[in-house]
Amino acid sequence: MSVEHWLEVEPGIKLHILVDDFTDPWRKAETVLMIHSMGQNLEAWRGWVPHLARHFRVVRYDVRGFGQSTPIAESAHWSLERLHADVEAVMDFVGCASAHLIGSQSGGSVALTLAARLPSRVNSVVAVAPMITGTPDVSKWLRQIESEGVLAWARTTMAGRLGSNAPQAQVDYWAKHLQGNTPVSTLRGYLPWVPSVNIHPELAHVTCPTLVMTTTGSPLRPVETVKAWQEKMCNAQLMVIEGDAWHPAGAYPDICGPAALQFLQSDP
Repeated sequence: MSVEHWLEVEPGIKLHILVDDFTDPWRKAETVLMIHSMGQNLEAWRGWVPHLARHFRVVRYDVRGFGQSTPIAESAHWSLERLHADVEAVMDFVGCASAHLIGSQSGGSVALTLAARLPSRVNSVVAVAPMITGTPDVSKWLRQIESEGVLAWARTTMAGRLGSNAPQAQVDYWAKHLQGNTPVSTLRGYLPWVPSVNIHPELAHVTCPTLVMTTTGSPLRPVETVKAWQEKMCNAQLMVIEGDAWHPAGAYPDICGPAALQFLQSDP
């Protein structure tokens, strides 16, 4: 079944949570917690859920400021520590001491660094095109958002996110209902923080089983660049997907979802 929840993590800030559990009720299922990337919401994982929810309790949530979670003021301070605290709060709320984390892009950054800093709470990580260093120049995005609106920005970037083979209907839906719905105040505060992110030093401290996914033709994260840092991790494997989307979690859910399930089920 699917159950919707709301969790107040700070005064006036609520997270929107959805739990999908279609496992056998006579056995205790492990929890998979999914962390979406910037400018999206928990619906970004829709195509993954049927693959996972028969075998795991799947917890998705709208990251603070995004989706149906409370919009965040432009002046708010963003940090990995605050995003980690939200993940832990969600885990506590759904009653799990530890979970398997699946994170896409900036959500992958959160998952990897939480695994590095609090290994007792992370059983394994699936990092889909994770952001290791932040986009260096977001000023063009901010200018377009201010002059043309969030939806125009979403439409401009969506083809690259979903790749050249994405049907137009999918591009339009994602632009309008996911990225295009992001509150302006959240983006005004979040985007200037992105260039400061650099999780390279923490990767060596991720000791849990980790699956890294990337694509052959991503202009943002070339395979050789991903392989260079992935090979320095002590317990990580790399999956390379044929395609040019730089958001493979959304572009190829029926490739990524089964691969994640196989990885999680093989995790001792």
